[in-house]
Amino acid sequence: MLDLPVAGLRHQDEGDHDMAHNTLMLFAQLSGLWIRVLASRLGCDTELARTVHDTVAAKLARMIDAQRKILAADRTLVAARGTSDEEDAFYDLHHYQMAYYETWLIEPVALLDDYLVDDLTHEYFNFYTGEWHHRDSEIPIAVPVPAGKLCGLSRIIAEIEDVSGARFSVENVYYSEAEAEAAWWASTGANPDEVLAMTEANHP
Repeated sequence: MLDLPVAGLRHQDEGDHDMAHNTLMLFAQLSGLWIRVLASRLGCDTELARTVHDTVAAKLARMIDAQRKILAADRTLVAARGTSDEEDAFYDLHHYQMAYYETWLIEPVALLDDYLVDDLTHEYFNFYTGEWHHRDSEIPIAVPVPAGKLCGLSRIIAEIEDVSGARFSVENVYYSEAEAEAAWWASTGANPDEVLAMTEANHP
């Protein structure tokens, strides 16, 4: 009869060890990627690329801190095993694990512009004005930033996604078609009036 609880405790200890090992591995991987982001930033030649690098570094710092809290809570739970503090330690660990899950693993994390659409009420939230608006078109318009404009950061972001399970977006968000069109013309470097004049001249 003594074999059953001993076996159960052995499996529990093995599970705790595996979880702590996985958390420690993720902590180390994210820390290494954080250093790579800082190094990559040194080679940025645009304000856009530097801004996104800074945002990724800040997000990684938060993810690393979250893993540090999970590790600390796991150690506390192991130390409290079999004592009156075990239940509280278990709930503390669960709290930190759920906080990480809800923050990083449910929705994509915006690294530039963010937007929010409520499909149930057909509304969208304008982050610039802080107001909800009725949505009767494709507004807001989210345009992904090309990887070539991020000075190599896209590869690091892909690695972060691979090791952590988080998903990130790097998008410019526009709240009117006119704003999106103006941004598109600006990205091409062309003058719309000149292009229109040339088109009309070729089609009299």
